[in-house]
Amino acid sequence: MEEEKKDAYLKARSYEREAREEEKQGNYEVAIGLWKRYAKVKENKGSYFLCIYGYFNVARIYDKTQQWRDAAEYFGAASTFAEKIGEFSVWALLMSLSCQMYEKEGDYEACKKAYETIGNFFYTIDNFFEAADAYEHAAEIMLLSGKDISDYEVPVKAWEKNYEYWKERGEVDDAEWSLNRITAYRSIQNGTFTRK
Repeated sequence: MEEEKKDAYLKARSYEREAREEEKQGNYEVAIGLWKRYAKVKENKGSYFLCIYGYFNVARIYDKTQQWRDAAEYFGAASTFAEKIGEFSVWALLMSLSCQMYEKEGDYEACKKAYETIGNFFYTIDNFFEAADAYEHAAEIMLLSGKDISDYEVPVKAWEKNYEYWKERGEVDDAEWSLNRITAYRSIQNGTFTRK
């Protein structure tokens, strides 16, 4: 059993080393394949953080080569393992990167859904600021795709919860700031927003 683990470890290290060298030489598809093998070895051994690292590198190279749908999917794959090990900040970061790739690809619906997934997660753990921010990103993507957001109230509800959260803690400035965000979002909804 120990020998088997050692072999898997050495195999993964070999894939990692080769992937870096291939990428350096501009052999991106070969590097991607090696990083996928690395991630699979780590996944099979239960080394999920290193599995994340492998899939992150796959996604990073796909982004570099403008294969954005694949990049989005592999950032998403990496996020699945971050969630599995309870690394929720890493999960949110990887999901955000997935959103960016979907936006680059022009798949606004997938991008919006991913932002809403991020928002829903933060909302359930009472992190209303992060939830509202994610929902506003979803609204921005809806606008980019030509959709009407005049009845998209999810960001407002999260900002209201953020307001209540800070008000209950006596943080008047943060509470007021949340109300200002609602006003700013309403002007975006109504098409009257102007940047200063």
